Amino acid sequence: MKNKEIFDVLIVGAGPSGSNTAISYKNLNPDLKVGIIDKAIFPRDKSCGDAIGPGVINALKRFNNEHILDGEPEVISTSLFGPDNIGIQNYIPKVKNKDDSVVYVIPRYELDNRIFEIAKNLNVHSYEGVRYIDYEQTENEDILKVEIENSDKEKNFLFTKLLVGADGANSRVRKSLDLKQNSDIHKAIAIRAYIDSPNYLEIFKERTLMFEINVSALKGYAWAFPSKGNLINIGIGMPLNLFKKDKMDINEMLDSFIRTLESKGVIVDNLRMEKSYMLPFASSRPKLAHDKVALVGDAGSMINPMSGEGIFYGMEAGYLLAKETFGSLNSNKENNLNNNLNKYERALNKRFGMHFLSCTVARLVLQSPFMTKRLLKIASVDKNTINFVVELLFDEARLTIKETFSLAFKFILPFRTVRFFSKSPAFSL
Repeated sequence: MKNKEIFDVLIVGAGPSGSNTAISYKNLNPDLKVGIIDKAIFPRDKSCGDAIGPGVINALKRFNNEHILDGEPEVISTSLFGPDNIGIQNYIPKVKNKDDSVVYVIPRYELDNRIFEIAKNLNVHSYEGVRYIDYEQTENEDILKVEIENSDKEKNFLFTKLLVGADGANSRVRKSLDLKQNSDIHKAIAIRAYIDSPNYLEIFKERTLMFEINVSALKGYAWAFPSKGNLINIGIGMPLNLFKKDKMDINEMLDSFIRTLESKGVIVDNLRMEKSYMLPFASSRPKLAHDKVALVGDAGSMINPMSGEGIFYGMEAGYLLAKETFGSLNSNKENNLNNNLNKYERALNKRFGMHFLSCTVARLVLQSPFMTKRLLKIASVDKNTINFVVELLFDEARLTIKETFSLAFKFILPFRTVRFFSKSPAFSL
């Protein structure tokens, strides 16, 4: 051990969760020795809807990194469609504790590399094309030995005080901790593709995020998110247990959604890069804090059960982890690091626990076509309702007792009564 280089923090996974974890540690203490390993060589593709909202923008602004969004077109509204072609359009509301009410749609091939480059520029050591294999305790109880393997199957070892698993839905670090994957009821399957559409903005009148609930994907949702130029990210997903029960075909579901887009007049050209993936919902999260090991992002099942969004929660988890533990990495106090790892888990659950529960309830409600239609009908005349739905999708909204009673009355009351007492309706489509 005498001649071995020892990291303060070694992160597995260089996506937004892992890179922002590294960025946070280096900003809080530039003297820390931080490393990132990833099996891919960046830039690399990642299946995702590509939308980042006010939460991600705020996370980038924390350490003055929002410049990576310069030149990207802003998405300013959402368009939600349900059964019977009920549709509403609404501008993205101003959310609590966030400065921006916009969304950007940036392919992960570009976004992830930009964030990773920020980490590298902070002198974070990067190991690309390197696969994490396993870890073990060394004779020094404060140090872990991490086994890695390059593309030529050559094995090597790194040493660290803290190991962070940010390696996605199929996390190897999570497997090393003997933690089970989410059951099918707490997972979704989705497929993402790209198309070119010269008239998408013309059809929807502006740059808007389109969601389709309970139509092409019964008990799930489809999306079309405009990026630069004519590039559109499209996809569809549904809970995995229902997907298996109904013996669905993910590619046929995507074809169905494409036909829906075309029926609305959207030109669909150059379908490409179709790729399916799994989403571990935050409705069932593993233990995040372990002996000198922590999980962040998809590795810790931090996926919004309603929207499938995960970038924001993963980036914030990385910051919360760094905030709670950076001061203990050079401490000689017994168990100080592990105590602060537990503080990280409590901080994350305190901040997002009720939000994740609220999104889980909303997802279960919206699996009913009747409830979807009722919600969209109410939202078409009541802006507070649609604003709340959008905040569940892109921010940290939670169902309070007041909000629960308010929504319940709106569902029970006759529609004419709801419309009479509502102000500032959304735009019906």
